[in-house]
Amino acid sequence: MQSLLHSLDAFGGIYVALYVFAVISGIFPLANSELALGALGASSHYSWGELMLFAVIVALGQSTTHAILYWLSRSAAKAGSKRRPWIEKRLEKAHAIGEKWKTSEVLLIVLGATIGIPPQVLIAILAGAIGIRFRVFLPIDVAGRIARFSVIVAVAHYAAT
Repeated sequence: MQSLLHSLDAFGGIYVALYVFAVISGIFPLANSELALGALGASSHYSWGELMLFAVIVALGQSTTHAILYWLSRSAAKAGSKRRPWIEKRLEKAHAIGEKWKTSEVLLIVLGATIGIPPQVLIAILAGAIGIRFRVFLPIDVAGRIARFSVIVAVAHYAAT
């Protein structure tokens, strides 16, 4: 693991590699950012500041995926409902669910972004489909992801020392 990290670090690529890995892990569950950060925190020579930077990079990568899913879901909801009546019926059901959570939409996004229950990928898709404002969704997603990954890397780092 150390030789791979040194090779990537020599080219400045650890940052790019972590970002790309995080984007992929945002939709592909077998690419687990939490495990990658835990391994980096527990077994690497990186300083505390570098580990926190890694956490921020991974958070931004996953938030990029969530933003893309949000906009894809929003666009599909708008376009699909005009062409297919059955999609319109499903969207009405999704809006009804969204209305139940309207007062707690921030709480739902915060729970998904920090704890991961419900999965933030699903929250991003639902938020786009039911029309939660992007300016509400994105800052909570980014801040929650940064907090989540910072805790993970810190716990791994301190547990290993």
